[in-house]
Amino acid sequence: MKRIGLVFILLLVVSFAKAQDAADVLRLSQNHLYGTSRYVGMGGAFGALGADFTSLSYNPAGLGVYRSSEFTITPTLKSRLDNTNYLNSPFEDKRTRVMFDNLGIVGSYRFSSGEEELGLVMLNFGVGYNRINDFYSETTALGRNTNNSIMDHFANQAQGVYYENLTITDDDNFFFNTLAPWDAILAWNNFLIDTVPGNPTSYWAALNDGDGVDQDQTLSSIGGIGEYTFSIGGNVSNKFYFGATLGIQNVYFRQKTFYSESALSSNQLLPNGDLFHSMYYNQTLTVEGYGLNFKVGVIYRPIPELRLGVAAHTPTFYDLSERYNAVMGSDFFLGITNEESPLNAYDYKIETPFKLIGSAAYTFGKIGLLSVDYEYVDYSTMRFGKGGDGYRFTNENATIKSEFSNTFNLRAGGEVWVGKMALRGGYAYYGSPYSSGSPYASSHTNIFSGGFGFRINSLFLDWAYQRLQLSDKYSPYPGAPIVNRDVAQNRFMMTVGYKF
Repeated sequence: MKRIGLVFILLLVVSFAKAQDAADVLRLSQNHLYGTSRYVGMGGAFGALGADFTSLSYNPAGLGVYRSSEFTITPTLKSRLDNTNYLNSPFEDKRTRVMFDNLGIVGSYRFSSGEEELGLVMLNFGVGYNRINDFYSETTALGRNTNNSIMDHFANQAQGVYYENLTITDDDNFFFNTLAPWDAILAWNNFLIDTVPGNPTSYWAALNDGDGVDQDQTLSSIGGIGEYTFSIGGNVSNKFYFGATLGIQNVYFRQKTFYSESALSSNQLLPNGDLFHSMYYNQTLTVEGYGLNFKVGVIYRPIPELRLGVAAHTPTFYDLSERYNAVMGSDFFLGITNEESPLNAYDYKIETPFKLIGSAAYTFGKIGLLSVDYEYVDYSTMRFGKGGDGYRFTNENATIKSEFSNTFNLRAGGEVWVGKMALRGGYAYYGSPYSSGSPYASSHTNIFSGGFGFRINSLFLDWAYQRLQLSDKYSPYPGAPIVNRDVAQNRFMMTVGYKF
């Protein structure tokens, strides 16, 4: 019952050695809208448009649309509000931060000039950085539970283990040599579980049937995923554009989980004469590493006003290093205890899904444009590679195949020019990655955005606002009631660019 085995959409705390879970893969496989202000303001629908640095991470053929060299940088202010409801108890958390979503430079080289511009017209190169995910969040769920406790989960984890194998010894390698779950070990040594009389391998929680607890859990996360892009793109006769991007991603994710339970005043003495007052269980998980992927794309203009685009993304192949430790403590009438696990380090590999993107855009002369992207992703193809000790994650990969499914993401946007000012709006829908039979199948994301920009000779300034709305569900520990979470995230960004 030690680990808070979260089964929720974005984040998971790992509680014992080799306890990687499907959510660890999902966390690195879902990307939302980050990048330049123009890209975000139009809902990310740039697969057929191009000439924006963020397109290098989505449809690299957009690099071929550039007609000049360019430098861009995009600082962002993000404010996130998490509202939870657990056991009919609502709670609200808020977190605000400043970050950079984009930094890039494009070098443009002309090969064909003249009126007709036939053959290879432009060959462009792009190098820079695009943020593709952000993990900064804080979520709290609290409520009064009169049906079960995390101690029940600990007892279930310990079932079948002889009690002496749960007792911490002076051996420095005790945690790594034992086959018992670390959560059960910590719970046993904090007297949160006890053996059923007469059975040294069967356990129950340190609560009487009918006793209740006030539960409180906070998930606090930082980090993100950034992609360094190295791209090449070209323009053939102003009708066919092509591009390719080598993406190198860096990952940093750190989550701290703070969990506590406090006994109700109506609780009764235990059979041994003791009385449970409270407990806490805090965990820290850090994951960092690098990933590699490759993207190719094309854009075709059958008529000057219409652009059609297709892009394909290989899986991102990650090499990750994970560090985990936990501390647990208890307060009983007969005494106060606490125990800490050692730092567990583990290396493993992850493979994200293949992506296919189809796009269309239509321009209305110098008045404006409309654009739409359709993205197909099959999350059931996510998988763990081999662990650092040779572990192959066979069961975990089978779980991924059964719990996740294919889905689609839709992005649409438009732009209208009024003199030297452009007005923009967009919408993006990200479907649930879970299979239809999952209790989390309704977890999808809606993103609304808008913005405006100016062009002053070679300088351009763009502003954008984005509103992300996400509804999902998770459990604080296996067997716990469901937490309903609604996330509202606001982002304000400005892109400064210069063409040369």
